[in-house]
Amino acid sequence: MSGVQVTKVRRQGIGANLAPDAFEKWANHYIQCEKDYSGIVFSPVRYFLLCRAIELATKSIHLNSMRQPEVKEKYGHDIFKAYSELPIEYQILTSNEKDLLVIASEIYNVKQFEYFEPEDALTGYQRFPNLEPLRALAYKIVTLLPNNSSKPTPRCGAT
Repeated sequence: MSGVQVTKVRRQGIGANLAPDAFEKWANHYIQCEKDYSGIVFSPVRYFLLCRAIELATKSIHLNSMRQPEVKEKYGHDIFKAYSELPIEYQILTSNEKDLLVIASEIYNVKQFEYFEPEDALTGYQRFPNLEPLRALAYKIVTLLPNNSSKPTPRCGAT
């Protein structure tokens, strides 16, 4: 024996629910990251960044009434389901925007914006939604958030 005594330290949880604010802040960061790609004509990364912003923004709203493990379990990465189950006052997308969210969600849910898919490359990424409407949709959802409510665009690069 070396004579070293090991003591286990257990963290005590904090009572504050900081997750909604953190998710909102990170949603804005993902929006800013996508803007940084603006000089690149095509990159699946841009789709991923926009969908992640949508995911975090919708989850930040759910986190006001649910705990983080519940939100994770219930929605996973299903951005359409997370949006569809928002309180009615947050469901502001048009029918066309919802259709776009369904298309993006189907690809995002299975991480195909994150990993190379040869079939998509060979078909010229035809099943990917148009980037401009997806960006507008992401901004629309992110600006729903309480700290963005008075601003016409998200707090890009917020610290």
